[in-house]
Amino acid sequence: MTGVYDVAVIGAGPAGLSAAYELKRMGLDPLVLEKTDVVGDVWRNHYDGVRVNTGRFFSQLPGNPFPRSAGSWPSRDEVVQVLETFPERGGFKVRTGIDIGKVAYDRQRGTWAISSRGEETFESRAVVVATGCACIPVIPTWEGMETFTGEIIHSSKFKNARAYEGKDVLVVGSGNSAAEIASRLAEYAKSVTLSVRTSPHILHKSVFGIPLVGIGVATRALPVAWVDSLLYALRRLFIGDLTSRGLPFPTSRVSQQFARTQVVPILYYPFVEDIRAGRIRVVGPIRNISGQTIHAFHSVEAQSREPVKETILSVDAIVAGTGFRTGIAELVQVPGITTREGRPVVLGDQEFPAAPRLYFIGQLNPLSGQLREIRLEAGRIARRIGKQLAARSISGRQHPHQPMQAVEE
Repeated sequence: MTGVYDVAVIGAGPAGLSAAYELKRMGLDPLVLEKTDVVGDVWRNHYDGVRVNTGRFFSQLPGNPFPRSAGSWPSRDEVVQVLETFPERGGFKVRTGIDIGKVAYDRQRGTWAISSRGEETFESRAVVVATGCACIPVIPTWEGMETFTGEIIHSSKFKNARAYEGKDVLVVGSGNSAAEIASRLAEYAKSVTLSVRTSPHILHKSVFGIPLVGIGVATRALPVAWVDSLLYALRRLFIGDLTSRGLPFPTSRVSQQFARTQVVPILYYPFVEDIRAGRIRVVGPIRNISGQTIHAFHSVEAQSREPVKETILSVDAIVAGTGFRTGIAELVQVPGITTREGRPVVLGDQEFPAAPRLYFIGQLNPLSGQLREIRLEAGRIARRIGKQLAARSISGRQHPHQPMQAVEE
């Protein structure tokens, strides 16, 4: 430990870089810690062909708009270009290869102790946790999965559909990643089956040329029931009824399903075309696995019926688009700061009583767009921290406009 920093940012993805950029604009010099070896690695390692679903205009980060050459839907490589050049344009540095394992508050000193898994320790007056809501991949434990002789991977490890050419593949999940991966596999795999537990909401990512996120922004102030009705009408108009293909209309409204799962509607339209054409077969959740044989409920509805109707599959690989844990409960050593699901109970510039000057960014993924929310949150958090540290400087008889870098204590 070399001194006390005014503010540490944990994570250098879109959220952490945005927070650092805004903190620098406030006259602070943030300590930015990233566990991967190179800034932008998380996006750099996304599967081939992935694009931003929220549109170029609504996805811009602080001081870093996408160029017009990126088109309406920026690609993975264009996002990486923005991220890897962020520190230079923002005038801050990122320490890479630092995997933080614990953040704890020292009440006696009034500072935060940040410990890496490599046994380095940092101390700061304020902390911005930017590890995201998709931090730790989750693969369910299916009965008999240890007998499976093929490959089981999480969607975060999926890279290229061509690698599965000629194979029978089962994709598990009902989010955007599962849907898009299933569609990309349909180009090369011998067969693609999608296993879903809950029928998803599906919408077109643009309506008459306007990104759906724009509608999300425009309707944020409207009653939730009105927005749900609008989205249902858009689903009817642009997607139609997929019940005959195994994806009936969800029993819960968009807002209800999002509140329960934090999963936004599927926006990848080729998925709908592949479902209709039969290139992707839909079954219910997995019941058990025996070797390469998968026993699944026949349909989404079958899991609630007696007698149980099964579908038996023989597959070579399973891709689990089954979500993530935030990992915050293990990371931040403050009782009560997360829900039972591991999500922080405070967001953006909100402060938890037992955790002064600790903030979370990038935990929201609403219909109005996660990258847009990150841009707005970054500014609010930086202004809040700037005011708090200026007040501490005054109380400590330091000049309020003195540069705030690491100081020896």
